[in-house]
Parts: sequence; C-alpha cells; structure tokens
Amino acid sequence: MARIDRYIAVALLAFSIGYGYLAWTHPLLPFEARMPFKPNTMPLGLAGLGIVFSSLLLLLPSNDTLEKDAEGWRGFAWKNTALLIGLAIGYALLLRPIGFIASTTLFIVLSSRVLGETNFIRSISTGLISSGIIWYLVDDVLGIYLVALPAIIGGTP
Repeated sequence: MARIDRYIAVALLAFSIGYGYLAWTHPLLPFEARMPFKPNTMPLGLAGLGIVFSSLLLLLPSNDTLEKDAEGWRGFAWKNTALLIGLAIGYALLLRPIGFIASTTLFIVLSSRVLGETNFIRSISTGLISSGIIWYLVDDVLGIYLVALPAIIGGTP
C-alpha cells in the first residue's frame, strides 16, 4: 500500500525537476554570463537539493511513526502561532506610521512575551538594542534609507 509520504516525495521530486529546468533555461543578460553568482545559481542549488532529498525519501526504507507525527500536531501551540502571525501583520502595518525602531522594538517585546519571556526589562533592552543595530546596518552600512523614527518625532516619510 502506498503511503502519503511517498506521494509527497514524488510531487516534490517533480517540482524540483521542473524548477531546476526553468532555472537552467532562464535567459541571462549579457553582463550576467560571466558573473560568479548568477541570478539562477540559487534556484539551481535549491532544485538540486530538492531532487537529492526527495529521491532519498523515495529510496530509503520508511519507518512507521506516522501515529507519533500525528500526535505532535494535536499538541501544537496554535494560539501562540496565531498570535505571532498577527503580531507580524501588525508590525508590517505599523512600520511606516511609527518608524522602524519603535515598531521593531514593539514587535520584539510583544513576541517575546508570547513566547514566554517574563522579564520585561530584558525584552525592552533586547528590542531596543537589536532594532538599533539592524537599523544602523541597513541604513548606514548597506545604504538603504530606512525611516527610524515616526514623522511626529522628526522622521521623514
């Protein structure tokens, strides 16, 4: 009797072969032909890994631990997952109005509370330090303009 993991492995193998073919036949611009890392390098690597791992799933013998896998989904923290997804959506919506540093700090503080951190001072300091470092790296090192503060405080939109 065929099992669902074999069907999924066949589907992933077919997808990886198609993805690799499309990446291989993707036309490159003239200046991209001699680049060491081309636009199709990463897709080719992902397709190769997909072919290798899905082939391993098909060729290696399987064990019968589906009951244990199904039991894991029943004990999954669905409420925390939904809260984190909601926080990520809220972070994306608040990014422009209140600025990068404030929205990132708020996201880190609230998500750490959802994940079980009880020390509020540690959450705030981690949020402020990490959002400040990330803002500095993106804005100054990479040269990508990122509004750090809201317009009310002095940030420019």
